[in-house]
Amino acid sequence: MDNPYNPLQSNPEYYYGREEAFAFFRQNLVGAAHKHALVLVGRRGLGKTSLLHQLPYQLDERYSLCIVSLGLIGLGDEHSFFAALVDDIRSALEQAEASTYRLPEWPEDAEPGELRDWFRDEYLEIALTALRTRHLLLALDDAHLLLEAIDHGALPADHLDYLLAVLLKYPRLDMLFTLDEAFEDRILSLELFRDPTLHFRLAELSLEDAERLVREPVQDVYHYEDGVIEQILALAGGHPFLLHSICRLLFRRSEERHHAGPVIENDLAAVDDAVLDQGSDVLNPLWQAASQNERLVLTGMVRLSADHPDEGVAFGSLYDWINTSGYEMNKTKVAAALRSLDYKGLIRAEPDGTYALMAQFIPRWLNANHALDVKKKTASKINTATLVPLGGLGAALLLVGGLVAASLAGVFDGDEAVPSKGSPTATLSLNYQASQQAFSETQTQQARPTRTSSPTRTPTATTTPNLTATQRSMAETAKAEVTATVPPTKTILTETKAAPRTPRPLPTNTPRPTATLDPGD
Repeated sequence: MDNPYNPLQSNPEYYYGREEAFAFFRQNLVGAAHKHALVLVGRRGLGKTSLLHQLPYQLDERYSLCIVSLGLIGLGDEHSFFAALVDDIRSALEQAEASTYRLPEWPEDAEPGELRDWFRDEYLEIALTALRTRHLLLALDDAHLLLEAIDHGALPADHLDYLLAVLLKYPRLDMLFTLDEAFEDRILSLELFRDPTLHFRLAELSLEDAERLVREPVQDVYHYEDGVIEQILALAGGHPFLLHSICRLLFRRSEERHHAGPVIENDLAAVDDAVLDQGSDVLNPLWQAASQNERLVLTGMVRLSADHPDEGVAFGSLYDWINTSGYEMNKTKVAAALRSLDYKGLIRAEPDGTYALMAQFIPRWLNANHALDVKKKTASKINTATLVPLGGLGAALLLVGGLVAASLAGVFDGDEAVPSKGSPTATLSLNYQASQQAFSETQTQQARPTRTSSPTRTPTATTTPNLTATQRSMAETAKAEVTATVPPTKTILTETKAAPRTPRPLPTNTPRPTATLDPGD
């Protein structure tokens, strides 16, 4: 017996499920003309190609199916595209036992525009005439490759508009495109695919159909040990490609011993590495296309369900896990990521409000192929925005402290006598540029509304030496220095130790008297 497990097999005897999809096509292919193409959307591995090969067994005899596998064509230009269509249409006519001797020969020297006209006006006209009253269903498999070829410039930008014009010209011509779900949103903006009622989205098999796929093809050859089928279904869920991959490998092991005895749990464990390797074709594109939030939520699902794989994960538990893992996500973002993962078939919402992984293959593959270690938070985050005003206040504090230290050191004192009005004054050399910059940064930070709670936080003036800047003309001096004069009252400065107090920012509204810098250095 040949191995019956092949995801691309077209034998209807080993095909299970998809009644809803077949009902959709039977409903829309009833002999009426369409102004838009039919679309079959699904993730890789869900069986879009296999379903196309089953359509001849499901549709009315009035339809002749022509499948064009775009993945086997080098879409370098329209020449290669039309060449594939011509060959596949001829094969479809032969299978339908229609006459092909009148089909025109390929125009060797035709330009791209001439080739378009030839295919639309000559070749299709004769091909549809050969079918008499029957319809030609032109099914383009992996049609997202067309979109990519257009994006890369290999096909002209109006290629899909041309196909729409061809569809509208012939009432007995229908077009069906299979697309990867990554292009699902994009096609609604294209006129050829604009009718969403002609779109069908493929999902996983039901568990009943999945069990039939595992058991029935080999029921006359060997049987499974108790519990093995349940393990296969838990591992693959209803994903057709994963089911075929596991069962095909198990069939080979049974074949090596001439199908003597049942398939046991040890057989399933023996094919584990090969299943993980083959499953990369399905899961790796989903992981690569996932957003950071989706990856984090899926990682949380894997971690939280590790000890109890048969139980769902509560939303609150998932939210708490994420926000203690070094990341911050609000509940809206977590819910959005869960909806997206559900739509992609990686998780499912349970009736009790929890969430579960769609298949146990998912955590096994992720643990084997991607690092899922997430570091826990060890300390609360520091708001770096507060460091700037603190730095500015520190610089201002150093300036005031320098003035106080200079006063205590006697820089401003004479011989305890009050100097006369015209007597020389003591000078204090300052790094004015650095001080002014620090002062400006402090004022800027205080002026920001996010850092000032209310006007009542404006501090009062501190008791610092009252410095009066003397005005000097430019002619008198060219030095950049600040002069300070002791007030005209007798004041004896004594050194006292003041109690330390918290530095306060300078007022934001009323400018504080500062030293005046003469134009100079």
